[in-house]
Amino acid sequence: MALHITQIEKHKFVCGLFWQSLSRPRELAREAADLGRKIDSDLMVIRMDHSTAQAGFAQSKEGVRRGMFSLAAVVSKTLALEGAFYDGEQQPVHNWLGAFELPDGMWAYFAVRDANFLPNGDFAGPRQEVMERLQSDYAMGGWNVIIGDSTLADLDFHNFNARDIRSFIPHRKDGSIRVHAWWGLRQIDGTPAWAKAMAAATVAGLVAVGGMYGYRYYQQKQEEQARDRAIAAARENMLREQSAASRPWTGKPVPLALVRSCHAHFGHITAGGWLLDSYSCTADQQSYAWSRGNSTVAMLHEQVPGALVDPSGDKATYVKALKTQAGVNDALVEQRSLLESIVSPLQLMGLSARIAEIDPRKGQATPQAGAGGQAGQWRPSWKSFSFMLNAHGVEPEAIASILARPGVRIEKLTYRGSEWLLEGTIYAK
Repeated sequence: MALHITQIEKHKFVCGLFWQSLSRPRELAREAADLGRKIDSDLMVIRMDHSTAQAGFAQSKEGVRRGMFSLAAVVSKTLALEGAFYDGEQQPVHNWLGAFELPDGMWAYFAVRDANFLPNGDFAGPRQEVMERLQSDYAMGGWNVIIGDSTLADLDFHNFNARDIRSFIPHRKDGSIRVHAWWGLRQIDGTPAWAKAMAAATVAGLVAVGGMYGYRYYQQKQEEQARDRAIAAARENMLREQSAASRPWTGKPVPLALVRSCHAHFGHITAGGWLLDSYSCTADQQSYAWSRGNSTVAMLHEQVPGALVDPSGDKATYVKALKTQAGVNDALVEQRSLLESIVSPLQLMGLSARIAEIDPRKGQATPQAGAGGQAGQWRPSWKSFSFMLNAHGVEPEAIASILARPGVRIEKLTYRGSEWLLEGTIYAK
């Protein structure tokens, strides 16, 4: 996202920072500076809300200067202090979208999931572009509130809070902005990128005078291209690593939630006297398959009007949409301790799960010896394991209680031949 500088009263604010999470509480500045150097950024700001810490990065060669304020940091801090009104009360808010008109006519957009700005969740652009992004992100679901200018109220967002951008900026009694130093972008290293660029241009000119300009220009272009490729790779890696979409467990319900939802909607066991062949249930839908037995098509349709009967009249299926609450952004735990904490209790119950490591990039099971992947491809920082488990008469909810651990997700529940089969994925460090 391109950086955008806007002026509110006498102060300049920046939108479009590249946000990354920080994990070392005792040395946030050092960790942020190290990250900034890796992605060739020379300016940063650090925010801390709801026990989370993030750094926002920018490059001074894009026109941003030290001391300009991060508008995203100001808005998120105010929301962290004040909360928002949803579900009938004023309360803390960790998942929110915001769209606000700026004094210069552009619109600012913010997307925060689990109290963290998404890497591309801070930008400014024309109203149409911001509205398209707002509608797209809103469709993902899981947001506590939508906050924005009062003109957006007609769009019928749930839990909409109408506020303008100035209401997030603290003011003194005389009406002037109460500035906090931490809002300001700080220099990562001693020399700004724009100064380095100017110095490089001066050196290039001197080399040209000395007759070496052509060689030096070629050499610089090669270095710039190599650096740009490295920066692009680092940015892509970080975006994948930090975005909600690349953390697949966040969009999947926790084990108990899925099992209870599937059980609650398991109601057509002997529909019209037909014999149940199988019932399967995921977070999105449930499906039944029956054989006619001694019943009739009419008797089936009397109880399940939407059932689809095959031409022979002896087999039927029924699929119905199901809505299950998405999971949370679990902090993953170490592979060995997680797997042992699952396998051992199951063994005490006489159960055994089939567990296989999979390649998260492809979603396919791979032999452990061949899991290295091709050089240059992105590899997540977590490991993924598929699992399949026959309950053998044990209630699925009892098994789900064992599986209720960080990063464990049941994705499909199947009932066939009086047996329950559970399938899912385990994510671990």
